Amino acid sequence: MTDQLTAPEIGRSRTRKEDARLVTGRTTWTDNIAVPGLLYMAILRSPMAHARIDHVDVTPAMQRPGVIAAFSGRDLADELGSMPCVWPVTEDIVMPDHPAVAVDEVRYAGDPVAIVIARDRYVAADALEAVEVDYTPLPPVLDLEAALADGAPLVHSDKGTNRCYTWPLAAGDYEAEKARADVVVRRRYTQQRLIPNAMEPRAVVATPPTTSNEYTLYSSTQIPHIARVILSMVTG
Repeated sequence: MTDQLTAPEIGRSRTRKEDARLVTGRTTWTDNIAVPGLLYMAILRSPMAHARIDHVDVTPAMQRPGVIAAFSGRDLADELGSMPCVWPVTEDIVMPDHPAVAVDEVRYAGDPVAIVIARDRYVAADALEAVEVDYTPLPPVLDLEAALADGAPLVHSDKGTNRCYTWPLAAGDYEAEKARADVVVRRRYTQQRLIPNAMEPRAVVATPPTTSNEYTLYSSTQIPHIARVILSMVTG
């Protein structure tokens, strides 16, 4: 009998160990975490792919019972600044400013426009309906290749281009190997957008800072160490 430790991995079935506790709910989800005085944040998101923000008024939301605070992007701009790029690919990558909550312009459908903090998640979500926002639609960019054409609408007008970066991957002498090859295959691949369906969506629970200026963040992420570094950068 082939030793289990030395048997080849290819073709072997790996039995999952975590499924039973996940599908029966006997596990710790972000939603299960209870913190004293827990508040809930709801995010108002843009219905438009590209638009200028003419006016945002969160005052009506603040008047709802149970609402603790509400903020527009303009309210938070000076304190939050721009979110850092988590994974710069090349040295010349174009990295536009990226406020956590849009200030002057929304650049994709779902771009955050305002946030509401309340004592109950449903109160927070309902209060979003009271936030007043006026938009002026701008030309959207809907196709990657069309976005690179001359005269294409710019997602970030101050950058003068929609090109983010070019990442050439080269190794060895391609032309020499190509000349020696019996067959040369050339193909064009389109990488589709990936939309996984997680059992728990993106969720975060944060504790208030302690006297030692520390806080704990519970996050449904698969990159905890990178998240820690980025959080250290944005919180100082």
